Amino acid sequence: MKTRGFLLNLIILHSLLLALHSCTGDSGQVRITGDFTNLEQGEFYIYSPSGATDRLDTLHILDGEFEYVVPIEGSHIFRILYPNYSELTIFAQPGDDIEIEGDAQNLNAVDVDGSEDNEIYTEFREDITDLSPVRVLDVAHMYILKYSKHAVGKYLFQTYFLQTDNLDKKVVTAVYDSLCRANPDDIELSKLSRQVKAYGMLREGNKLPDFKLKTHTSAFGGEEGREITSKEFEDNYLLISFWASWKSGSQSALYRIRRFRREMNEKGLTVNAISYSLDTEVSSLKRIEENDSVDYHSYCDFLCFNSPLVQKWGITDLPYFILVGPDQKIIGSGTDWHRDVEPKVQKLCL
Repeated sequence: MKTRGFLLNLIILHSLLLALHSCTGDSGQVRITGDFTNLEQGEFYIYSPSGATDRLDTLHILDGEFEYVVPIEGSHIFRILYPNYSELTIFAQPGDDIEIEGDAQNLNAVDVDGSEDNEIYTEFREDITDLSPVRVLDVAHMYILKYSKHAVGKYLFQTYFLQTDNLDKKVVTAVYDSLCRANPDDIELSKLSRQVKAYGMLREGNKLPDFKLKTHTSAFGGEEGREITSKEFEDNYLLISFWASWKSGSQSALYRIRRFRREMNEKGLTVNAISYSLDTEVSSLKRIEENDSVDYHSYCDFLCFNSPLVQKWGITDLPYFILVGPDQKIIGSGTDWHRDVEPKVQKLCL
């Protein structure tokens, strides 16, 4: 009888462990599931800008649902790319079971549950609906102060302060300092100090910071790469494009380079160009360069956002454009060509 009771207890314990495992998932991985109405089947894409994975994965949707399981270490951010090129940010830690629910006809209003950071961010997205950019910044600041110890607080700082080019540097520094005081031992936050110091470095009218790069060996039809410096581009226009094959909108950056150089050449003006890829795989880089006929300076150190120049210049999103004049001063820079660069070009009558 005792043996039977022991076996019964063992079976019950095993069942409980299986049930617990099915709810929370493996402690070393994250599980993300989606349930969308008005969508029978299709594909979304997912990637991790924080480096949890080094690839762009496909989310196959069937009957409006998908499941994505991936091993991770530490806290990370994932982004889901929708077919309309908008994105959804997901916060993840090992063991998280994250659920996304929404309507495919209103992708900006999906709910994300399964962790406190995701629930806070869902609330934030709801709070800024239809607000002006100024009010959005105010709400973001309020959330940063309220949730300074959360991953979402640091994310909002990067998104709405570090990636907003027209703020007073003193304001950006003050918000960053408040985060550091709340998280004195946060290594990832301390790594942002270089970007905070670089804030405004690439602003219109500033002189382009000096740089030295060893070009990618495939840049000129297979010729061996060489070292280039900012000095050799004096007296000519220069367009630098930061991009990656895994980031939506990046391929259009190479198209912008090609088209802009052609238009300027028709006006008798020479434009030098540099393709700065944040890819992590040689095959992806070569495929895009071949498809887009990259026959100008190309650079990639396969370090993604950890690339020294990217960190030094404070670039946190892709694609990113920098247009420099013959006087080495920045004409325009930013992540949106139509908003950040093209109007400056038209103003110069180029």
